[in-house]
Amino acid sequence: MLDIEAAMARAQAEHGHIPKSAAEEITRQARAELVTEADFSEEYSTVRHRMVALLNVWRRSLSAEASQYVHYGATTVDIYDTATIMQINASIENIDACLAGAIDAMSELALAHKSTVMIGRTLGQHAQPITFGKKVSVWIGEYDRHRDRLSDLRERVMRSAILKGAVGDYSGLGPKAIAIEKSFARELGFAKPYTADWHGTRDVIAEYGMVLSLIAKTHARIGQEIFLLQSTDIGEVRESLPEDVVGSSSMPHKRNPIVPERLIHAGRTIPRLAEVLGDDQVNFYERDNTSRLSPIVEDISVQSATAARSLTRLIGSLEVDAEAMRRNIDRTSGYAMSQRVAFALAEHMPRTEAEALVKQIIRFSAEQGIDFEEALNTATEVNMYLHPTDITALLDPTQLDQQAIAQVEAVVADAAPKPTE
Repeated sequence: MLDIEAAMARAQAEHGHIPKSAAEEITRQARAELVTEADFSEEYSTVRHRMVALLNVWRRSLSAEASQYVHYGATTVDIYDTATIMQINASIENIDACLAGAIDAMSELALAHKSTVMIGRTLGQHAQPITFGKKVSVWIGEYDRHRDRLSDLRERVMRSAILKGAVGDYSGLGPKAIAIEKSFARELGFAKPYTADWHGTRDVIAEYGMVLSLIAKTHARIGQEIFLLQSTDIGEVRESLPEDVVGSSSMPHKRNPIVPERLIHAGRTIPRLAEVLGDDQVNFYERDNTSRLSPIVEDISVQSATAARSLTRLIGSLEVDAEAMRRNIDRTSGYAMSQRVAFALAEHMPRTEAEALVKQIIRFSAEQGIDFEEALNTATEVNMYLHPTDITALLDPTQLDQQAIAQVEAVVADAAPKPTE
């Protein structure tokens, strides 16, 4: 608050609205230790206004001249709004750095497993093989887009320092009020501020909440997927935990997920906080405030940074069980490669006939209790076109399409830090 008051005084002095000597003293005395908690509490118990209590105590450390020009023509909400914007700006920088760290961890994991085959699942069913690197590359792409959103949002945040007076029309701030506001923003390291008053709308703050909500939903989705993939029945990945971490108070064998559960929870709580910030766009008349947004901004910011750091720790130490992934592919006896077989047959017959033939062979295989490869080798319609060695190759999930590997590499390269970062 004192830094903002000092920046305002310097801006006003720059344009001759207050004496330069007063601005210099205000800047020198903008020190938090001059307003003790005890003095502030005693003053607040009398005036019942936080800003007035702060200024009354602080003025005791100033000369008569400087004291006269503290908070000159300003209104409390401008100071609070600017403080909130400064905190949001710092929070965006912090959260963006957290996401960059998560992407680094994901990129290392994706490249390490760009050829590690696992079953792809759609609608809860085995679909066809993918690589674990491909799965992680989807996460990378999503967080890279979140970083774009934060960057776009930050441009609007940087234009949101505000000094417009009691009703937002610069009244009380002198004939050079608009120029003073520009200088005020520059003093705080911000860009040219929006000329239109935004205190009653707070759409940029609402947008901040909504971007954090989107990020939290991604945390929850990834947390839920890791939660499921490390379940006993699938067992393809494991959260790395210290040996003394207790999984269950009553069942010693259990290795319960911890961070995935936290990420799922963040995907529920952070969007609820974002709703409150969105509701804060609806206010009465010019400059009323009905929702007390400061605690919400604090809570959503801290929760968002905490969740992003938790995600990075989880990804950075995730254990991948390639053997379990292969076993799960084999659970359907080769059926997961049926599309490859149909495509190979479609080079010799209409595609619809090829697909119908493969489906018929799968049904026969299941009914007879024989594996897919044996059923294909005994089907005359298949033997006419495909040799047993062709069938073996088609049913080998490790025979990867090079485009799938190139895709992972390209996603990692696209998300790599740019020279300007």
